[in-house]
Amino acid sequence: MKKLLMATVIAAMCFAFAACADSDSGGIEEDGYHYDIEDIETGTDIGTFESTDLDGNAVTDAIFADKDITVLNVWATYCGPCKEEMPELGEWAAELPDNVQIIGVLTDVPEGDAGMIKTAKKICEKTGVTYTNIVCSDTVDKMLADVEAVPTTFFLDSEGKTVCAPMLGADVEGYKKAVSDYLEQLK
Repeated sequence: MKKLLMATVIAAMCFAFAACADSDSGGIEEDGYHYDIEDIETGTDIGTFESTDLDGNAVTDAIFADKDITVLNVWATYCGPCKEEMPELGEWAAELPDNVQIIGVLTDVPEGDAGMIKTAKKICEKTGVTYTNIVCSDTVDKMLADVEAVPTTFFLDSEGKTVCAPMLGADVEGYKKAVSDYLEQLK
């Protein structure tokens, strides 16, 4: 129990330090946090990547091509808010029209790490998530270089370009509104 408590405290301290630390692009903002990711403009290409999903299947940025919009939810196995929103994301994913998808990206599960992959699979199973979850690779790391906190959620068109600003924190209702607003623009 003491080890678990200590690990939780250390993780919280690391998260708080990362969230509050000054950055080269402006330091701490009024709310006490600075995220370079907030500066990402609509139409920003998130870049190319190659990785695998939790089942070992190859995944590239081509995964966006067949959908009008992809909700790219960046999460970690240690993140409480990430895991708390997953049941709702799993339910929403099952209801989405054919032109919309949710994809998860794990920041703390590297390719080939069987133990971490097993942990992530258990979390997905427990939360009812069946959508694709991509594990971290060198090219995924580069794609997510500006992500300083999880969950962070991107909204991407079929070319992998942002259609609105990314959202920081768990906000499934906000995600749904972003998707709805974008689909309305396509009509």
